[in-house]
Amino acid sequence: MGETEFSQEVATEVEFQLSILLHALRAKRRRRIIRLLDSSRDEDYISTRWLARQIAGRENELPPVHATSKQYKNVYNALSQTHLPTLSNANIIVYDRQRQEVRSGPVLTLAILLLDLTKPTVKAFYM
Repeated sequence: MGETEFSQEVATEVEFQLSILLHALRAKRRRRIIRLLDSSRDEDYISTRWLARQIAGRENELPPVHATSKQYKNVYNALSQTHLPTLSNANIIVYDRQRQEVRSGPVLTLAILLLDLTKPTVKAFYM
């Protein structure tokens, strides 16, 4: 394999990984998970239940403890079935399905940086 072919292969792989990362950042709930993990960096693991409770509260403009059982279950199921696996596939988090726990993944810092960089753009166009 020549140097040019290797460079193209690496560029293609980087482009593919970036596409996965950007796709993972599209959903508001996934962005909230990333922000919650960022603010909880002192913890080794965070439970899916805690994340669901926090997000249910924020989505319903309530303190997390006042989110109803229905609101909580809706978020919990979406996190477990869709959002956490997507973030895990993008290496943003490490998701333990059996224990229902989440911890920072190798790309979490990059995801936070991308969110910080795009926040002014989102505000300018959508708020």
